[in-house]
Amino acid sequence: MATIVLLIISLLAALGGNIVKKLYTNREEGLFGTFLYTAVGSLVSALLLLLPNGFGEASVFTLLLGALFGLVVTLQLVTNLVALHLGPMAYTTVIISFSTLITALSGILFFNEQLTLLKGIGIFLMLASFVFAANEKAEKKRANFRWILFCAISFFMSGAIGIMQKVHQTSPHREELNAFLVIAFVVSTILSAGVALFFWKRGKQTKGNAPKSSSLQFFLFSLMVINGICTGLNHRLNLYLSGVMESAIFFPIVNGGGLILATIAALLLFREKLSSRQWVGIGLGIASVVALCVG
Repeated sequence: MATIVLLIISLLAALGGNIVKKLYTNREEGLFGTFLYTAVGSLVSALLLLLPNGFGEASVFTLLLGALFGLVVTLQLVTNLVALHLGPMAYTTVIISFSTLITALSGILFFNEQLTLLKGIGIFLMLASFVFAANEKAEKKRANFRWILFCAISFFMSGAIGIMQKVHQTSPHREELNAFLVIAFVVSTILSAGVALFFWKRGKQTKGNAPKSSSLQFFLFSLMVINGICTGLNHRLNLYLSGVMESAIFFPIVNGGGLILATIAALLLFREKLSSRQWVGIGLGIASVVALCVG
């Protein structure tokens, strides 16, 4: 029963993170705002993990892998934000969730896992979904290309996150989980804050946008904090659940369930309009992720 409750909380945390990202990108754009969002969110995630549990012991392996993990997490968060700004939340979530393919292939190549028929079907469905993702209108080709590009980068970073989590959790240092995540989020905070400061100074030298009202600034900052809480909670719960639940149950629920919830949110909260071919692509994408996980 406790496992089911934690799984539901994890799914809701992931959904909350997707919603606040879309709300933020609807009101804020530019590299300064993007990296500031990532810095504040990562700091909140680190504090969320550090305050109740402490840092704990950390080997050199955990320190180094955690630092590299922080770099990858930063790149994934930033490219995900840009992709959400450029394209629909529903399809962006589908494409980035294809990172399951990377973890599946890594399991076959490096962890002695089998290439099953279902995984083969999942790969085929994923490629078909990409075909349906493209926008047909000529005037949107440039924006569509940029959206696909940032989705692709976020896709690869998400796959790298899954591989690095698996590497750490199959190592003799798997008990150093909290230290691993705290290091990652601290590194992400430092990197993002440094880049945000660079773009802030650069923006002061040019004519910037009109100053934001205090109410809008408070709203944007609140979104950053909520994102940090959702991200930290989601990472911590997923790593714990992946060790206590069967993969055939855990991964289809987390990936497939997350996609369905994100699609519903995109429809109800953001009133997204998708073409018929894009809806077909979303259906193929959800089926692809489930097939890859179950297979």
